[in-house]
Amino acid sequence: ADGIREKVSGEEKIVRKQADEVKAVQADAQKDLDIAMPALENALKSLDSLNKSDLQEMKAFTKPPPLVMMTLEAVNVLLGEKPDWDTAKKVTLNDPKLIDKLKAYDKDNIPQKALKALEKYVKKPEYTPDSVGNQSKAAKSLCMWTHAMDTYSKVATEVEPKRQKVAALNKELEAANAALKEKQDALQKVIDQVAALQKKLKDTNDEKERLINEADLTKARLARADILTVGLADEGVRWRQTVDQIRQDIINLTGDVFLSSAAISYYGPFTGVYRNDIVENWLKFTKDAGIPCGDSFDLREVMGNPVEIRDWNLQGLPADSVSINNGVMTVRGKRWPLMIDPQGQGNKWIKKKEGKELKAIKMTNPKMLLFLEGAIRTGNCLLLEDLEEMLDPALDPVLLKAVFETNGRLQIKLGDSEVDYDKNFKFYMTTKMPNPHYFPEVCIKVTVINFTVTFDGLEEQLLNEVVSKEIPESLARKTELMLQLADDKKVLAALEDKILKLLSESSGNILDDKTLISTLAESKETSKAVNIRVKEAEEAATSIEAACTEYTPVATCGSILYFVIADMANVNPMYQFSLTYFVRLFNNCIDIAQKSDDIDIRMVNLSHSILANIFVNVCRGLFEEDKLTFSFIIATAYQRQSGEINGAEWSLLLRGIGLLSMAERPPNPDPEFFSDKMWDFVYAIQMYAPEHCSTLCEHITTYMEDWKDWMALDEPYKVPLPLNYDEENDLHYFQVLLLLKALLPEKLISAISEHVRRSLGEDFIIFPSTTMSDLWQSSTKSTPIVFVLSTGADPTAMLLRYAQEKGMNDTMGIISLGQGQGPKAEKLVDEGKKNGTWVLLQNCHLYKTWMPTLEKMCDGLEESNAVHKDFRLWLTSMPANYFPVPVLQNGVKLTIEPPKGLRANIMRSFLPMSDLELSDSSKEPEWRRIQFGLKFFHAIIQERRKFGPLGWNIRYEFNDSDLEASTTITHNMLELDGKIPWDTLLFVIGHINYGGRVTDDKDRICLLAILEQYVTPKILEPDYVFSTSGTYKCPPDADTASVEGFRDFVAKFPLSEQPEVFGMHENANITFTSQEAEKLLGVVLSIQPREAGGGSGKSPEETVTEILIKQEEMLPQLLTDEHAHPESFKIIEETGLMISLGTCLTQEYGRFNGLLKQMSKTIGELQKAIKGVIVMTNELDGMFNAELNNQVPTIWTKDEGYPSLKPLGSWFEDMILRVEFFREWIEKGPPVSYWISAFYFPQGFNTSVLQGFSRENMIPVDALSFEFYVEDTDDPAELDGMPEQGIFVHGLFMDGAAWDYQDMVICDQELGVMHVKFPVINFVPWENKKVNPDKWPAPLYKTSVRAGTLSTTGHSTNYVLSLEVDTNHPPNYWVLKGAALLTMLND
Repeated sequence: ADGIREKVSGEEKIVRKQADEVKAVQADAQKDLDIAMPALENALKSLDSLNKSDLQEMKAFTKPPPLVMMTLEAVNVLLGEKPDWDTAKKVTLNDPKLIDKLKAYDKDNIPQKALKALEKYVKKPEYTPDSVGNQSKAAKSLCMWTHAMDTYSKVATEVEPKRQKVAALNKELEAANAALKEKQDALQKVIDQVAALQKKLKDTNDEKERLINEADLTKARLARADILTVGLADEGVRWRQTVDQIRQDIINLTGDVFLSSAAISYYGPFTGVYRNDIVENWLKFTKDAGIPCGDSFDLREVMGNPVEIRDWNLQGLPADSVSINNGVMTVRGKRWPLMIDPQGQGNKWIKKKEGKELKAIKMTNPKMLLFLEGAIRTGNCLLLEDLEEMLDPALDPVLLKAVFETNGRLQIKLGDSEVDYDKNFKFYMTTKMPNPHYFPEVCIKVTVINFTVTFDGLEEQLLNEVVSKEIPESLARKTELMLQLADDKKVLAALEDKILKLLSESSGNILDDKTLISTLAESKETSKAVNIRVKEAEEAATSIEAACTEYTPVATCGSILYFVIADMANVNPMYQFSLTYFVRLFNNCIDIAQKSDDIDIRMVNLSHSILANIFVNVCRGLFEEDKLTFSFIIATAYQRQSGEINGAEWSLLLRGIGLLSMAERPPNPDPEFFSDKMWDFVYAIQMYAPEHCSTLCEHITTYMEDWKDWMALDEPYKVPLPLNYDEENDLHYFQVLLLLKALLPEKLISAISEHVRRSLGEDFIIFPSTTMSDLWQSSTKSTPIVFVLSTGADPTAMLLRYAQEKGMNDTMGIISLGQGQGPKAEKLVDEGKKNGTWVLLQNCHLYKTWMPTLEKMCDGLEESNAVHKDFRLWLTSMPANYFPVPVLQNGVKLTIEPPKGLRANIMRSFLPMSDLELSDSSKEPEWRRIQFGLKFFHAIIQERRKFGPLGWNIRYEFNDSDLEASTTITHNMLELDGKIPWDTLLFVIGHINYGGRVTDDKDRICLLAILEQYVTPKILEPDYVFSTSGTYKCPPDADTASVEGFRDFVAKFPLSEQPEVFGMHENANITFTSQEAEKLLGVVLSIQPREAGGGSGKSPEETVTEILIKQEEMLPQLLTDEHAHPESFKIIEETGLMISLGTCLTQEYGRFNGLLKQMSKTIGELQKAIKGVIVMTNELDGMFNAELNNQVPTIWTKDEGYPSLKPLGSWFEDMILRVEFFREWIEKGPPVSYWISAFYFPQGFNTSVLQGFSRENMIPVDALSFEFYVEDTDDPAELDGMPEQGIFVHGLFMDGAAWDYQDMVICDQELGVMHVKFPVINFVPWENKKVNPDKWPAPLYKTSVRAGTLSTTGHSTNYVLSLEVDTNHPPNYWVLKGAALLTMLND
């Protein structure tokens, strides 16, 4: 084949040479032709421009121009016609196809004769196209054609031989090509045979290669299959389990997604316990409806990503389940989250989670909308902090996500402008309000999430704090393991995602995907390593956890303490402490706790340090009246947490008996000694504490005298119970408290103090005083110091003395806040920050509108690094709910109160006095004694307030300015010539200086009665005393003693005064202590979460429903006059008018019907609201709480009710008795004696009696009043019938006095007997009655609170009238006692 190929190749070269020669000759000929062809083409083109009219134009020449003639002759020569004009005109120009003939002219075969003849014309110099064209346009074209024919014929002559040569050469070439073709075909045949053999060889080699490759592939696949089947067997098990789980999850997806949606939408605002209850109900309903879902539901399991959750925990989100579910709702919710975050935990988490991308602003920021617009445009995160209950309406489009598309751009309308909306924008809102009430229209726009710290969450946080201090290496290891585990889980998750991606993208045989197999192997290795690390981590975590758990009691102690402190904010708005501040204190307490290597001793030291130091720190910010409350709540909180006090006992102390059937109550062993209320309470203790008190009633009945002796002791709370009942039955001291509440309520406040002492120690009932140095040490340049004021207290002098001690008094800036003082205060603070001076802003409560500026200013102190280290900001304020909470939470607080007690009060009055002031009078001896008397009087009227209504009907804020004015006026009066004007002094001081503050008429009488003891000529007598005991009097050397001598004399007064100095009975102290105990328990109850009363174990809803059903059954029928007695609404024949008492009865029963209707309506509505049939409004929610706490609902008393201080159970029974009294009056006629306590408006009843008498006797009613005749019984059943004149009235009680039936006069109470029934009285209308100065006008009040709204008569609306009663003492004796009559008692 190669030889043939070579031979053929030689011949191909010869043929190629011949072909080249032909091409060269052909090219030469073509070159010649290329010269002639343009002229020919131009001529033909010019012929195209000719038309008939052009030819007719030439034909029209009679005698053509010479050149035209010459042109036509040349044309005729070529066409074979005669070269003359006639022939041209008749034949040539007449031919219609002339132009076509010329175009088609056979230029290659022009006769030689014609060419010779043509040459004569062409050679003529004038015969050119341009010259001809000057004479005729048409002739020019014909001239060009003749020239072209001439040129072409000459070229063709030269080209023709060449053409012939080309033709000959082409023939030779064709022959050579034909011979070559034959040889090439033969060669191709040989080549094809060779190719076939080569293909056969290649196919054989390829098959061999394929078999080798297939063998290698099979070997590799076997190896990879081995990796899959053997190496990843464990992974296979894991994946199989995962697949099974996923299959089940897919089945449960519908229900789980439904429950997740419900959780995110609805349960955010609720606490953890309530969320669990809701989810349990939802889960049950979902399963009942046949919707597939999991056996249990947890939002974090369904919607949470464990790796992401771990990141959240590392960013500061507490690890308890409630907090994690809050995190899931924050991230997964479709609506923007609004976090209820009083402790700021959610706020801190969001700030760490979002990092630098986040912008945090407050709603009060004037540029809020600008920041919002910027965040929306750039896709950043915005945190709106410290929201109130009302949101800015401008936020609505953002909350509703009202995004729309314009020309392919997402936009949102913000205010008046349309803003480009970036999908990456995130919006968070937080509020520090612990219990905000957002309107439904707000709640539907946002996801409300309750981030309030949970007990478990805080316990875990505090445990970390303790462990980080005590065993930091364990915590570091724990954190390291946590991070490592999180990283491992991230890697595993990433590998799983990669595997899934590779599997989804894989095509063909899976064993051929090396990347996938290697990734699977990597997953196996990683998984193996992770599992080893997890196992190690679990083992390490177990040991670490065991070490950490040892410190759990300390964390629990801190957690309990924090929640007690947080609850105190509900007592007074100034008692605010932030979680951050608390944790800082907590850590400080750990640092200063006594060290010990023994873990148990160290734990005790830590708990004591935390409890004691935090108590002291918080206590200094509490008013004196709330300190014991705080101690008691701490003590009981620990005991409730440890199970020492059960819920039933706790509720019994705070709420009373509740729903307890008295059907099996043992009979009262001594009804004269034990009231039914007392015996009911004792029985309740037996039922609610059955483990220890199951035989209580029996024991009291059996050993009655022993119990009476125990109750008669001065301090029964400090001694064992009769016959060691407490030791025998292992009673907790809290159960002794319950017994004291039942039997000796006046001893309860002392018993509470004793309970705290026994539980926590002496330090928790003797409250430490705080020095300015303590405050200074607790403060920093960024921590404001807040003095919380009470009336009559001013810390300025104390602060100035300390400033002098610290060398800061000269530069200290002081400003009293008020309208317009804001800029001055800001300037003062700015200068102080710069120069390191102190600034005192006084009376912050007087500048409400400036408080947001103060808050911002204090925030700036914390954030700024430019504040001088010596700078301190001191603030003073009365309690105010608008004082900035963050300032209170993070500041150091100290309450400033005037000293308590008579001795301290008098001493305080003498402190600023000098010897000159004491002696500065022309009547020095008198001036000295009167001054002492005024100061004593000032102290008496202030300290008398502690007795409540027994002291004053209204609590007046007498202050030092009253004393100063009275002292100045007295001094001026003494300087006048003549005798001392005692009456003038009494009037000016009693009616103007002090009396100007007194609004109640009876209080003014009391004030004057007290003043008459001190502004009296008797004070000048050496042996005159201020109290019956003789303890209180002027100093014996009052005429000569110095101020220091006066102070020394006052210092010898008793530390705590007895009631006798106030002119009151010893029972006043019992009233005082009883009121203190009631107040303390009321405060404790007010801050308790909603719980069911009693020990039934029922939910609050079940308890209230039971109470409502019982009330519904007991509710009396409406009063009606259908079956009225003829005398009840008798019409007087003479006048045609109803008797006055009939009118009064109509008004009264109308009022009761209004109350009964309201009660019936609301009882039904509340039952429906509890079931969820109707909305639970604020009024119904208040009613729910009242029913639960055994209090009368405001919804009943606000518009339709009558004044009453009774608890709900007693009030309901009393209401039924009132209704039945009026029903009996209507149906049976006027009663023998009227129960005055039953009336809504007893004043109206009295007026009706007088009006009836007036009409009957034709006497003007204005001239009538009552004469009172006291009967010798308090039981109306013992009366013989109606009185001859007037009416009988019964149902009154004596407060602060008793009745002597022997002498029929008012007398002092028996010790311990607080109230007695007043005898039946005969009210007799009397004309122009004169006041009897020997009798005491006993004021009658509706309730024991005595205070009411001041009416136009000058009397309180609580005041009914004054009853003149016989007395063996001057009337002022009873005025000072605070004696009065009441229409009802408190229980």
